[in-house]
Amino acid sequence: MAGGANRIRRFGNSTTGIPENHHPTPPARESSALDPVRPGSGAGIFTAAVFWSCARHPAGESRDIQLLERLVWLLPFLAVPLAFATVFVPGAKNWWWLERTVMAITVALCLCGGRVLHGFGSGSKGQDGGIIVIFMFALILVSLGMAISGAMILAETRPGFDEWFRARRVIGSVLTLLAAVPIGLVVGFVAMLLFAVVVGIWTEFLR
Repeated sequence: MAGGANRIRRFGNSTTGIPENHHPTPPARESSALDPVRPGSGAGIFTAAVFWSCARHPAGESRDIQLLERLVWLLPFLAVPLAFATVFVPGAKNWWWLERTVMAITVALCLCGGRVLHGFGSGSKGQDGGIIVIFMFALILVSLGMAISGAMILAETRPGFDEWFRARRVIGSVLTLLAAVPIGLVVGFVAMLLFAVVVGIWTEFLR
């Protein structure tokens, strides 16, 4: 009997065959059917709304241009928060979501910005200034969104970071905002590099 008891203690639970020191691996997160469209859904709806609005003012006249000028300023402040708001969808706090969100914002702003500036008509009507406005405000908002959502993802995936952040909310918030500065520099550099490559390729095709 003593030997049998020792064997039970050694090999774990005799009825289940599972060792006592065994820690089951938590199941992997099941991907939802909505995973591929979460970040792009808001950006897609926004893009469709912008194209619909521009279709109603295609003449390039004074009143239409005034409306399009206001839309140029509003584009970053509508598209970027709408896309980053999908972080609150259950299961969205992961790095793959963040990559898709940045890509969705980039595509949406390129399409919407090009459509709005095209509505200005021919001739010099501030198109260059519109590009700069969209780029600068989008860069600022995307950098802040990446820093804040990155902190949320770390808190979700790393319990140690979550505990540290909860114990130091003020310092954690300040560091999160400061992190937007290097993020903005990197994102701006990459965006300008990609823009230069695309313009160069497009110029070669036009020759």
